[in-house]
Amino acid sequence: MTKQQQKQCDECSALVDETKGRMVILDQESPRTAGEGDGGGFHWSFLCIQCVRDWRERGLRREGLSPEEILERLDREYPKFL
Repeated sequence: MTKQQQKQCDECSALVDETKGRMVILDQESPRTAGEGDGGGFHWSFLCIQCVRDWRERGLRREGLSPEEILERLDREYPKFL
């Protein structure tokens, strides 16, 4: 078994195994700055699963889903790691 790399969540600052988070695109960089970094023209951010779930929950609430529907969708899309 290989040791997992630890990464810090850019939202809550938690230190988690890389496999217990997601790299997400937050914004597209302007063409002038694109290519100057290693993001391929995008602003990437690492988020722990709990922060990803929190973001998704807010979005589903705005869409008008019930609390039960939200929880079911979150558990299906982003299962919590034990």
